[in-house]
Amino acid sequence: MEKIPFTSYDFWAYLSAGFLLLFAIDQALGTALLARDSWTVVQAVVAITCAYAMGHLIASMSSLLFERLLVGKLLGYPRNVLFGQPLAWKWIRRLIPGYFVPLPEATQKAALEKGGKVGVTAPGEALFWPEYAHARATPAVMSRLENFLNQYGFCRNAALVALLDAAILYWSYLQPGGPHNHLIWARIALLVGLGMTLRYLKFFRHYALEVFTAFAYAKEPDKKP
Repeated sequence: MEKIPFTSYDFWAYLSAGFLLLFAIDQALGTALLARDSWTVVQAVVAITCAYAMGHLIASMSSLLFERLLVGKLLGYPRNVLFGQPLAWKWIRRLIPGYFVPLPEATQKAALEKGGKVGVTAPGEALFWPEYAHARATPAVMSRLENFLNQYGFCRNAALVALLDAAILYWSYLQPGGPHNHLIWARIALLVGLGMTLRYLKFFRHYALEVFTAFAYAKEPDKKP
């Protein structure tokens, strides 16, 4: 039996997001292509291919909007926030305080001391990469990182597609004779989008948290006599 060519990340981060966006477009246009009772093999292959391609486009857009703009420009990356270096204004930090909790001072000190051994003395991207290299060499840590990657990737893509669905369904409702239930679904999609954004921030922070704590408290190799 041939192995299914999709990983769990492909399904949760790409296929599901692609189908959700296609379904909202299908509903807004009233074509009902995805609501059919039966599918031919060709139709199923075309639908899956379109959803998978759409999922990749959504992932690219969500990476730009959520990671580079929301996190990178407004909030601050976890690799800096965990060391008490946020970018966000105080009112934003009060709004989502969990994202801005720094590492304990002892943990920060331990991570920086080990970073100093490879020539990195300040928090930020330069400190993240040697610590990530350590994580890659530690199977138990890497397994947890892969789980966090799957979770924050899914939440990030789901947040964007939910917000897009909300806009599409609300547009459909505003059209002459637009279904009233599209307004209800638009509101639900908006709430889902906001909720998944918070979940994305949580798992994105946990990813960096795992990298830094694993490195800070890693057992030093025994020195040869």
